[in-house]
Amino acid sequence: MKGEVSVGLIGCGRVAESHVRALRRVRGARLAGVYDRAESFGRERAAAWGTSYLELEEMLASPDIDAIYVLTPMESHCDYARKALEAGKHVLIEKPVSDDIAAIRELIELSERQGRVCMPGHSYLYMPELSRMQRLAREGGIGRTTSMFMSEVYRMPDELAAKYHGPIVEVLCHHLYLLLALLGTPKYIQAFAGCFRPDAVPTGDEQVVVNAEYENGALAHLFLSWANHDETSDPWTFKVKLLGTQGGLHFSRRDQVYGNEHEQREYHLYDEMFERESEHFIHGCILGGEAPLSTLDDAAKAMAMLHAVQTSVKERTVQTLYF
Repeated sequence: MKGEVSVGLIGCGRVAESHVRALRRVRGARLAGVYDRAESFGRERAAAWGTSYLELEEMLASPDIDAIYVLTPMESHCDYARKALEAGKHVLIEKPVSDDIAAIRELIELSERQGRVCMPGHSYLYMPELSRMQRLAREGGIGRTTSMFMSEVYRMPDELAAKYHGPIVEVLCHHLYLLLALLGTPKYIQAFAGCFRPDAVPTGDEQVVVNAEYENGALAHLFLSWANHDETSDPWTFKVKLLGTQGGLHFSRRDQVYGNEHEQREYHLYDEMFERESEHFIHGCILGGEAPLSTLDDAAKAMAMLHAVQTSVKERTVQTLYF
């Protein structure tokens, strides 16, 4: 393949902004066109980003486009990804890939038959700090890993919360694929959910606690909240901690912050992960033949775990996982 990779976007919503900024910073990447089901909105975004608006069939048929980012709502991910793979394109699919585990498995088989990369948007693993955590944990850099703690806390505005499926579906998948990457597959899961704004979060999961137990004795605790910001001296906006028999590892997205209490804070590390993700997808996977740091198989496992969380919340039971 040529040294430059041309990318088309399917879906021009909020997350597309982050991907466009990232692609502009990745050497050898070029935004070659966008498509959105809402044509007028898609044309508006294309003009703002200095690229072409393409109809879907035009994008799929274009020999000028090597890869497609599927950035639509979850329900249409697999359909668009399947069409892109059948057209011979490499594909990056935003998270969560799909609620349908069988459809994810079909994408795995199709990508293998087509000889094309199909990578889930499990973006946090592409932060250098978290990919380092993954490597050290697997290599025994902190001895035997005994426990993992992860939190994500921020207040989701009412008007945005109402547009989403709720934090279990929209956000918890990040926690679950990181759990798989850092500790592996748990044997048991138990979860609880609480809600303070049932009108804004009708799914009832404004806050979620997940506990996981491993056959080797390791334990994990995950906490996710859309209920409030954390402005304490040790904010849990986004934290990951691993402890082992010979050391520990810690990461916080608040380690680099721009702004103050009187203006909108920006987290540089959040934007960086999109750039690192595209860098790995384009140069590592497409041009270099490397595997993604998190695969579609991980996406299927993470969704099976998410289903176990939903069942545990509903039935107030401990769920056993079978993989």
